[in-house]
Amino acid sequence: MGKRIRYLEYLAASVMLVVCCGGNIYGVLPFGAAMFCALCGEFFIGFLAPIYIACSFLFTFELWRLYMSGAVVFIMAVRWFLSLKLPKLNGFVAKTLFALGAIAADTVLLGLFRPVVEAAACGFVGAVFYYFATRAAAAASDRFSFRLSVTDAVSVCAVFAVAGLAFGRARITDAYNIGLALGFFCAALLSVIGVNAVLAGGISIALGLAASSGMSAALAFIACAGTLAAFRGIARPLRALIGVGAFAAVAVLFYSDPIDVGINSALLACGGVLFCLIPKRAVKAVRAYFDFDGSARLAVRHYINRVKADAGARMLAVASVFDETARLMNGFGSPTPDYAALGAVMMDGICPYCPKNATCEKARAAAAFTAVAERAYGGGSVIMNMPDFLASECARTVEVSGAAAELAAGAAARARERAGEDKAKAIVTERLTAVKDVLENLGDAEAQPVGFDGKAESAIAAELNLSGVECAEAFCTRAGVTAVVRTRSATREKLARAVSVCQKREYAVTALEKTQAAGWSVATLKRKPAYEAAYARAGVAKDGISGDSYSFQKIGDRFLVALVDGMGSGAHAGETSAAAVELIECFYKAGFDSQSVLSGVNRFLKLPATESYSAADVAVCDLDGGTVDIIKIGAPPCYIKTADTVLKIEGSSLPIGVLDEMRPYVTAKRLYPGQMLIMVTDGVSDRFSGDELPEFINGLSAFNPEKVVNAVINRALALSGDSPKDDMTAIAFRIFDAPKKKFLMRNF
Repeated sequence: MGKRIRYLEYLAASVMLVVCCGGNIYGVLPFGAAMFCALCGEFFIGFLAPIYIACSFLFTFELWRLYMSGAVVFIMAVRWFLSLKLPKLNGFVAKTLFALGAIAADTVLLGLFRPVVEAAACGFVGAVFYYFATRAAAAASDRFSFRLSVTDAVSVCAVFAVAGLAFGRARITDAYNIGLALGFFCAALLSVIGVNAVLAGGISIALGLAASSGMSAALAFIACAGTLAAFRGIARPLRALIGVGAFAAVAVLFYSDPIDVGINSALLACGGVLFCLIPKRAVKAVRAYFDFDGSARLAVRHYINRVKADAGARMLAVASVFDETARLMNGFGSPTPDYAALGAVMMDGICPYCPKNATCEKARAAAAFTAVAERAYGGGSVIMNMPDFLASECARTVEVSGAAAELAAGAAARARERAGEDKAKAIVTERLTAVKDVLENLGDAEAQPVGFDGKAESAIAAELNLSGVECAEAFCTRAGVTAVVRTRSATREKLARAVSVCQKREYAVTALEKTQAAGWSVATLKRKPAYEAAYARAGVAKDGISGDSYSFQKIGDRFLVALVDGMGSGAHAGETSAAAVELIECFYKAGFDSQSVLSGVNRFLKLPATESYSAADVAVCDLDGGTVDIIKIGAPPCYIKTADTVLKIEGSSLPIGVLDEMRPYVTAKRLYPGQMLIMVTDGVSDRFSGDELPEFINGLSAFNPEKVVNAVINRALALSGDSPKDDMTAIAFRIFDAPKKKFLMRNF
């Protein structure tokens, strides 16, 4: 792909070269050669040379200036040709020496045609101006796409002052200065950029006008620039009209002839017409391009939005857990029964038909029926504990016993229903507790103030600008680095390299998003983990469909490995283990701790519709620190293979789904690069006796996870007579140092 032609940059270079060639101070032109030499360090000399030679002659019509400009071009061309073979000549020192040599040659040749003192003065001014010209040329090469430093701003103002010299000499007669039109156009355009820009640029142009046209024109132009700055918020035609009026008002104080003031004001208005002809879209683009303060504020807004988005993503993950547990909840518990009301119902069904109803003591009868209802509902014996009133004075004792039996049967049925409801509520309660813990952790993290590193932020912004990526602002937090950059110059490689150089740690770009401000993007970078993981799985099914399931998941800076062995073999065991693995992934992604994860999976497997058992091996490895949490639930031992030994890790807990409450075996180990964690199901471990399996693993020379698991499965098959007695699965993973790029040295 060819290089992009930088039209705007070359246009800016051409304008700067032309105005500097026309900068005449007391009869000498010291600025053209200096600006040409400075621009040759940033732009193609073949484009600049014809412009410089033509302008040197056309501004004076002196033939000997062709010799002078030709000598300057020759010296700079020699440097350019030599730099094709000697890249060191593109360095700052080499460019400066050749440029000063060219200015010296220009001075010597000028001394042949002008007085020596005049030539020496011209050479001195040119050498001094060269410093400012180099800074201005560099800014033009970068499209002025960064906030200018004090030195750069002074350099650009120096170019504007030279432009003022050129504008002041552009006259039809001594009274009519057509350069004022161009000067006003420049000041009006600077008013679009900002108040500081129009004031600094306008005063600089006025200084040039003072040296070439006198103080009266300079003061009038300063008044014009100040007016443009004061009224930059109004419509462009009205702003231009007020600016011209301010120039005329001040000029009248110095000009003796009102006609001259009128003509110069008309010439000034021509520049205002050019300014008003610029399309609105272009004006808005210029304003947005140089709005460094506004673009910098985007970083804060973007960071807040990203934090909210991350919080929303985690809450959505938590919501998925609610969705899983909501299906387990069938209703709410029944309130405590009203025994008096139940006794009254029994009394209304029996007493009206009793021969003693007319003489019965209703209060004692009601109390007795309430006691019977309470004993029957609670499952107690009513016959053996019949209240004295009903046993000795009631003529319907048999009917009372029958009604109590019916009430007891109904209560027992409702008790069984309540037991199921209570179990479902216990599951929901447990999940809600776990959700509360996650939300508390999330809330605590969000409540922490964002810590900014001002020194690192300044270094990152400076490094990005040096790398050719214009950066309005950058800030560094615990979560990573966020920077507002120019869309045109920002690439993921440049961003990652610059941030890595400053942070002395490799960073990666996780997002590069355009903003609503034209030409600006927000880059988000995060630190890369110190380690990466390689993993593999091998297995053989007993009945065609394996009952074992596994998972390898990278969750942020953690690496999750899970191996679940469903009860038995075949499709049902496979569905159960796959469901357990899916739940494990879901819970871990939502941010739950290991205890909550495995408790939730255990509850799921204990449901009556899916009641089954599963053994599980889970490992969660921190890819930044190398620590690995190993959780075992009824699974056979797993092994950590090192260079010369094998560490056996075994737990004693029962499989998932056996008991309502479970306590998994949890241990933490440090995994180093080159070490490997190997997990197997009982279909593999049962084929080996004693320490035969760890000895076999230790004897393997390979540290490739795929080769290791294949060797283990092949050995287990051989011990089974090539006919698996159960589903066989082995998984393994190892960590290794993440590839590190040579980012500590800058590329220029």
